[in-house]
Amino acid sequence: MGYQHLMKRRHLLKGAITASTLTAMTLSHSYTPKSANAQSAEFRWRMVSRWDDQFPGQLVAARRLADRIAVMSAGRLIIDVLPPDEVVPFPETKTAVSDGTIEMSRSLSYDWRAQSPVLEVFMVLPYGFTQKEMSAWLYYLGGQELWDEAYAPFGVKAFPAGSLGAQSFGWFSNEINSLSDLQGLRFRTTGVAMDVMSKLGAAATTMGRTEIGQAFQAGELDGFELGGPLVDMQYGLHVLGAPYYYFPSYNQPSGLVELVVNRAQYEALPTDLQQIIEIAAQAEYEQGLAEANFGNAQALNTLVNQHQVQVRQLPPDVLTALGNASGEVIADMRSNGNEMMQQTIDSFLSARQLLKAWSQVSEQNYLNARGLDFTYG
Repeated sequence: MGYQHLMKRRHLLKGAITASTLTAMTLSHSYTPKSANAQSAEFRWRMVSRWDDQFPGQLVAARRLADRIAVMSAGRLIIDVLPPDEVVPFPETKTAVSDGTIEMSRSLSYDWRAQSPVLEVFMVLPYGFTQKEMSAWLYYLGGQELWDEAYAPFGVKAFPAGSLGAQSFGWFSNEINSLSDLQGLRFRTTGVAMDVMSKLGAAATTMGRTEIGQAFQAGELDGFELGGPLVDMQYGLHVLGAPYYYFPSYNQPSGLVELVVNRAQYEALPTDLQQIIEIAAQAEYEQGLAEANFGNAQALNTLVNQHQVQVRQLPPDVLTALGNASGEVIADMRSNGNEMMQQTIDSFLSARQLLKAWSQVSEQNYLNARGLDFTYG
């Protein structure tokens, strides 16, 4: 998506938003499903959320996205937000969007990796993009076009529409002082991270969130990861008895949340409503990252200062070994994948090389400088 596309989208959106709509946005009016019954909506859709109200922030974010769309469309497009499993069991959600049973869902693209492994690339890969780099790939380096192509066989289209933020490396019974400490480590993780950890001699396993505490306290796990500080504290992982909380996460430096829309129904909408969905999703993408950073910063402060959690940094030899193993896994994904996977990995690697150099001289060098010991304020 280049500059001309963005300018075209801006022009279309300018025509889509009337003065009354802008006034409504300024007043932060919300077209909730209840109040929307009085509106003469041209379209009424349903959106299924991957997350229920126990997961911090994400069901609220889905409702906020629906409200944005309703306000920007002056009530012409109303979206009822539903929790997981209310229409179909959540694993069947993408199929339900594909066949038009529901019009859209808000999820993670790696939820559907069993149906199409390439979709994992569009959420996060180990030692992959930061969220700023992911945005650059999607908007300017061909990532969105590849995402569209990956989803085309399913009859859906995806937009970036939120963020989980960065997560931790995990919680551990014992300190990790060297690479040898990973040998035989019984560790709960998910996705391609299982392959990475296995290459380093860990006994990687996966299990549902509700099983983690029981397995750890029964002595069946030595460590586990789930999310960042906000999610981990919400689910009480800090009280399970694992004293060491390790960073950084090599496998989830960001976590892109997607909005998946039935393509035929999306393309049948008037052009202005199509643009409103895209822009509202982009706004939630940006706010989601800000909210994740805010929530994780607050939660980490609470974990350290109120619960005496011991935050640790992974040693360099472990980080380097994780990088090498991650590279092997990415190479395996490419060599063992179909043409779509190979094309996507090639684009990912090319963009990563370009963007990594800029991130290093700009943000990384600045963060290193800001961490120096000097008086400030």
